Amino acid sequence: MPTLPSLDNKMNIKTIVWPIFIESLVRMSLMTVDVFMLARFSADAVAAVGLTGHFLFFLIVMFMVVSSGSAILIGQNLGAKNYEDARAYSQSGFLLSIIVSGLVSLLFVFGTKSVVGIYSLEPAVALYAEQYLFIVGSLSVGLSVGILLSTVLRAHGYSKSPMVLQLVSGGINVVGNYLALFPPFGLPVTGVVGVAFATVFSQVIATLIGLWMIKRHKINFSIRKSFHWDSKRLVDILKLGIPNAGEALSYNIAQMTIMFFVAQFGTAALAGTAIAQTLSRFMFVFSMSLGGGSQILAAYLVGQNRQQELKRNVHKYWMVAVAVSFSFAAAMALFREQIGGLFSTDVSTQAIISVLLLMALLLEPGRAINLVVIQTLKGTGDVVFPVKMGVLSMWGIGVALAYLFGVHLAWGVVGIWLAVSLDEWTRGVTMIIRWQREKWMTMKKVGATA
Repeated sequence: MPTLPSLDNKMNIKTIVWPIFIESLVRMSLMTVDVFMLARFSADAVAAVGLTGHFLFFLIVMFMVVSSGSAILIGQNLGAKNYEDARAYSQSGFLLSIIVSGLVSLLFVFGTKSVVGIYSLEPAVALYAEQYLFIVGSLSVGLSVGILLSTVLRAHGYSKSPMVLQLVSGGINVVGNYLALFPPFGLPVTGVVGVAFATVFSQVIATLIGLWMIKRHKINFSIRKSFHWDSKRLVDILKLGIPNAGEALSYNIAQMTIMFFVAQFGTAALAGTAIAQTLSRFMFVFSMSLGGGSQILAAYLVGQNRQQELKRNVHKYWMVAVAVSFSFAAAMALFREQIGGLFSTDVSTQAIISVLLLMALLLEPGRAINLVVIQTLKGTGDVVFPVKMGVLSMWGIGVALAYLFGVHLAWGVVGIWLAVSLDEWTRGVTMIIRWQREKWMTMKKVGATA
């Protein structure tokens, strides 16, 4: 088990954030390569996989129930020097991740066809969506356990290890995609089915590497002892994890609803939106990484009763996030026509990509605030308010105005993106006010050992 001084050395924002940023950037790059390869394979395929992305994010949110609750409890216990409790929560999180992945897999086994049918897609698009969603969703145990293992590594200060893990598994995924879509040596084209299995295989490899890394870093963690049922710790994780992931879950369901509106405008609109969303991840990847690092640091500092230090720094973090996100958005807006042409040969799809990249100048700064401040609030244990505010804003502003502007007033994807931007800014300003009022300072979940 690392000593407190070694953990203190690792627990600073630069040491934590840069590996997360590189890891996230690699993940986003690989996702973009996926979209690029699929776009060259079939417009129907890229539209289908783009749509399923929202359902797969739902899958990740379910696993975040475990990983996010575990992260807070592990981090605060490490900060308070409760090392045995930190170990116990790591192991309970491992068991819970397996249980949740089993339940989620059943949902995808029995519900994929019905869910895809809601969207009234063209037959080819619907088939691709069903194939991809069924395979990746029903074989998701590798993803679930891998997310938990990365959480354990980061909580103990090993932010570089998940980055290396992502590089290896992501590389495997890209090679698998290439073999599925453009196979050499006369091998059969397995298409979207092959892409789905490549994704699952890379996730399993990531899990195995994660277990090896935990052993290599000598983190106090036992797979065998993880299967010891500890009701109290399992409930503790769920009490924090369910509302913690609730905000992300609400966001994802709202986005799926919005994509239903987009699907009404045709395949070109759906494909253009899917590509623009993929590109937007590069705009907010730094903010997301900064928010993730801030959450880890917040849990640790709260465990050490260093709340005032945390309060001062978080305002700097979200301001930096806004500046970086806007800069990325401006760069893509400047070259939006060239980018549209790179990802699609269809003129209508190119036009949609171009206009959405331009509108990102309004959207991304608001999203940057949310990604940093909400994550930090969760790290302190303040997990309920972001959910309540998220549900109210996402549905009362985001979805409601997306229908009003996009469908009812017939502004199309422009109206929908305007509604999404208003939602992000409303929540962002509200979260800053919440942080400044300091209610989170009373929500610490652990006490120091004697």
